[in-house]
Amino acid sequence: MSKAWPVVLFASLLATAAYAAPPREWIGQAALPDLVVGFQRAAEGSLIVERIPPGETVERWSRMVTTQRFAGVIARGGSLQEWHDYMAGALARDCQRSRSSEPARLTVAGRPAIEFRGDCPLNPATGQPETYFIRAIEGPADLHVAQVAFRHVPSAAEAEWARAHLASVTLCHVNSTEQVCVVGPEEFDR
Repeated sequence: MSKAWPVVLFASLLATAAYAAPPREWIGQAALPDLVVGFQRAAEGSLIVERIPPGETVERWSRMVTTQRFAGVIARGGSLQEWHDYMAGALARDCQRSRSSEPARLTVAGRPAIEFRGDCPLNPATGQPETYFIRAIEGPADLHVAQVAFRHVPSAAEAEWARAHLASVTLCHVNSTEQVCVVGPEEFDR
């Protein structure tokens, strides 16, 4: 998968967003001190933030952690299953011989969530393999996604790091007291 597909998905969902109130829910996650913000866009309550190693770009990266908030998607009747089906379809369409694990269903902060892994052995846009690990959470109003991606086949240690990071991802709200729910001004347009 190229960097473009999450941005295209963000743009298509943003085009239908009618949710302009400050976010009352967001993703909290463990600190990522070895990554810097490479790209960020917030509009009408929706958000995308891409973090990469210092010295890399969002076009040329080895590892990327992306968080997204799709404002109002759940409130308008969207679901985790529809989002997963879209993602699995995009992977199959955009990458020959791709594989995607069955989503593990879980509960995060009392809300439905899924986790899964996708592997693209040769991304036609970059000529490199790409692997991603995703946790998606269905908030009361918004859909929240955290993704750890590698532009190579990850080692066992890298895959374990990705899973451990996603395990830190939770759904936060204005009254959350969890340390990972402390929000930095650079991330959220509230």
